[in-house]
Amino acid sequence: MIALVLRYSIAVVMSFLGLAEPLFAQTADLPQEVRAFISRRDNCDHFRGEASDDANRRAEIDRELRRLCSGSDAELARLMRRYAGNKVILDLLNQYDPDIEGEGSAE
Repeated sequence: MIALVLRYSIAVVMSFLGLAEPLFAQTADLPQEVRAFISRRDNCDHFRGEASDDANRRAEIDRELRRLCSGSDAELARLMRRYAGNKVILDLLNQYDPDIEGEGSAE
């Protein structure tokens, strides 16, 4: 367990410094529901940062935002409650904004 905590702690620090792989690449030892959330939310955040003047592309972005981001605030809160005693998982989940749906990005 100490080795796992150390591994993820180093990964978190390195990611803040821009020296690590993307978060989704660091999740092999995590519970499946946490891995699934991280994958979905990383993709959601990708589309949240994308803009286009092209109407077709904008429609595709909006579709993906609804598909990937809807419900992610509640899912993040649920996972944080479930893994409240697991510092490694909480450190990873704390990297995500807990209120993206209030911004209207997934509506």
